[in-house]
Amino acid sequence: MRMEIKSQGNRKLTDKRIREYNSIIEGIIQFNKYEEFVFMESTLKKYARKIERGEVNPHIHYDGKASGLILDPFRKEVPLEILGFGIYQLNSHLVVRETEGKEIVLVPLEGRFEAEVNGKRFFGKRMGGPFSDASGKSNASALYIPCNSRLRIRGKGEVVFFEAPALKEKPAFFLSNQQLQSVSRGEWIWRRNVTPLISPKDASSNLVVGETYNPPGFWSGTPPHLHDKQKPQAGESSHEEVYYHRFNWRKGPRDQIGPYGVQLLMDGKRVMKAFLIGDKSIFAIPGGSHPVVASPVSELIYLWGLAGRGGALMMRDLPEFAHLKSFEEFFKSLERIRKGKILSHEKFKTLCTSCSLKGEQKVLLTAMLKEKGYEID
Repeated sequence: MRMEIKSQGNRKLTDKRIREYNSIIEGIIQFNKYEEFVFMESTLKKYARKIERGEVNPHIHYDGKASGLILDPFRKEVPLEILGFGIYQLNSHLVVRETEGKEIVLVPLEGRFEAEVNGKRFFGKRMGGPFSDASGKSNASALYIPCNSRLRIRGKGEVVFFEAPALKEKPAFFLSNQQLQSVSRGEWIWRRNVTPLISPKDASSNLVVGETYNPPGFWSGTPPHLHDKQKPQAGESSHEEVYYHRFNWRKGPRDQIGPYGVQLLMDGKRVMKAFLIGDKSIFAIPGGSHPVVASPVSELIYLWGLAGRGGALMMRDLPEFAHLKSFEEFFKSLERIRKGKILSHEKFKTLCTSCSLKGEQKVLLTAMLKEKGYEID
């Protein structure tokens, strides 16, 4: 099966850009067949310095009105090579599209939809938006549409979608909110809830989609990690990513600033940037580490999608921040002890040794423990 993308509609695309994209697809097919790469430099290498100089902006403030593909990897100003992102603003009208060589994942953010994929019907909804479940559990659902399919969708509300070249044909798949399994990751001010939705483990051939909940003032993407180089022996894959940020507090007509957070993009060499995000911020991640923090004024949920060039998603923590994982184990050990907020020097030393903590790491941990109300006596 040969997958090829063609210029559609009134897109102002150069023949060169289309050829580049089709060569990427062919490279993906060859990787899947022979398990080796035969094409292109990494997306980060291509766009990092342009982002640092402000020539390319990975951040879009979505106005809530445009409907369709927003991050189009065909376009030179989009710092992605294979991953696309868009939003359908449904208002009972019918949307029809052919997937051709791509696969798509739909996730309702607010409202309901009815979809037909190759004659099979699916229904999804998220009434009240992503923060409407008082229990704090995710109320997401997701629909996977395979390549070489016809999608017909109608409904009312906001439906987000990710698209990427398919590695092989698979059947359509719907994940209901009753099937979700969220996990708590991190500890203290970098604790968050992660909800996987669609991945090659259960439905897709390439796309990996899910969402993350940040409590007010908390970090995620921490410890900072990478997935921009295809080095499976080092525990890292080459996957582009997109975030779509939603805050629980929506800016009112009299509000001057509204909800906000900070999205970082950094590799320590070519790009070191911080971006002020708000409700409905869209962020393209060509590579590098990409932590995000919610301000104390609102909860944050961001939907994320990744696509690679073959092989499973593998994320490698930056070694200089790996001790934060040891801190997590330290905090869990304190919870198991449950002997008040006074910690003896001997016990502190024992726990630090068990977590392989040294020098400055111990100093940082001591500061964190004091902030959490512990005394080392």
